[in-house]
Amino acid sequence: MATRLFDIAFSLIGLVFLLLMYPIVALLIKLDSRGPVFFKCARVGKDGKIFHMYKFRTMYESDVKGQSVSPQGDPRVTRIGRILRRLKLNEFPQFLNILRGEMTLVGPRPEAPDLAADYPLEARRIFTIKPGLVGPNQILGRNEEEFYPRGVDPKEYYLTEILPGKIPLDLQYIDEKSFLTDLKYLFLGIWVTVTGMVRLQHLWANKQRILLLAADSAFCLISFMLAYFIRYETLTPAFITQAHLQILPFTALTHISFLFLLGCYSGVLNYFGINDIKIIFKALVLGTLTLLLISLNFKFNKMSGSSIFIINFLFLSVFLVGYRIFIATLGHILRKNNGQELKRALIIGAGEEGLLCLHYLQKNQEINYQIMGFIDEDPLLQYKKINGIKVIGGLADLEIVLPLYKIDEVFIADSIKQPEEGIKVQKVCRKHFVALTSFVPNMVVTPPIVYPQKPAPSIY
Repeated sequence: MATRLFDIAFSLIGLVFLLLMYPIVALLIKLDSRGPVFFKCARVGKDGKIFHMYKFRTMYESDVKGQSVSPQGDPRVTRIGRILRRLKLNEFPQFLNILRGEMTLVGPRPEAPDLAADYPLEARRIFTIKPGLVGPNQILGRNEEEFYPRGVDPKEYYLTEILPGKIPLDLQYIDEKSFLTDLKYLFLGIWVTVTGMVRLQHLWANKQRILLLAADSAFCLISFMLAYFIRYETLTPAFITQAHLQILPFTALTHISFLFLLGCYSGVLNYFGINDIKIIFKALVLGTLTLLLISLNFKFNKMSGSSIFIINFLFLSVFLVGYRIFIATLGHILRKNNGQELKRALIIGAGEEGLLCLHYLQKNQEINYQIMGFIDEDPLLQYKKINGIKVIGGLADLEIVLPLYKIDEVFIADSIKQPEEGIKVQKVCRKHFVALTSFVPNMVVTPPIVYPQKPAPSIY
């Protein structure tokens, strides 16, 4: 009876916190991916009775009914879902199961029916009591998804490697179960949950994202203050200064929130490109519109304060895009100077396929390609620049271009219409010992035709 009363009291407190966090968490889940806010899954309860356990949805809707085990790096998990799992906020709806009597605060982990079916006979005693939100295995396996090696079958690994270590702990808990033991596990569970939210290993693995987020936050504040100074050319009017200081914290929080939600911190800085710029621009537009709405409640809006957000938008666009381009470019230069192979390349075809090939070669991390130019038969394109790269000439100029530009490899990005033209390209490349590679629009590069190496110059 004491345990049940404690469950009811504690679950009511948990549900109050659930109601307070629900609007924000629900909004983040809906903005991040399509689907319901809550995820309802079948679990094995007391005496083997199946019940529906509630969580905040952390997977894409089409994948939530897939495999019961979710290892680290599971592609089914959404960006917001990873955060909810790390903070254990996705577990809060289970207080509803505790209030309904389907679960208890402290007990064995609620198991999925397909996994419970593979429990050995001597372990079935675990299902004679209610499963719990907190228990010895939930404490020791706080971040259980990190236990799975890459490349293994998650379910098989769980049943053969992880479950045999968990069963004795649950059986021992059942044998020693008491109200005081439950209190001990409850406080230990709270402590492990709080201290396990952020780990040094996790911070180090995400150091680039953390540094980007810190830099973006600083630029948000600097940009807004510069916009304020340009708009008013002074910082002296007390009533204006006070209003801006009130909204200043919202500038960084609002912009950073949209940058995060749109995935600006999910990319790799070395691959920063035009799509990343579009995402940043979209996030800043949404952030600026949001700040304009917020500013309606402040006095400085009556003094044309809305223009500050426009100026802030321009500054911030330059800052955030500019320093990312600088870092990506600097990294590319350093990789070149680090002994990485450098090849001079020529692209046949200056159309859409040629641009795809150009993008692929510029982002290649194994070989640094210096793109010397395009070759294209269209006279309207010849001797003009496409994406900063010159169209040197047509196929007839290939004989001159290869030795003149010291080309190492030729990429055919556009289909050569006449078979004899393709044969001619092969002969010219063979003559000048230039590798020939076919590039197709779906970003698949065929193995290059590598011709014999150019003989070393004779001293005789």
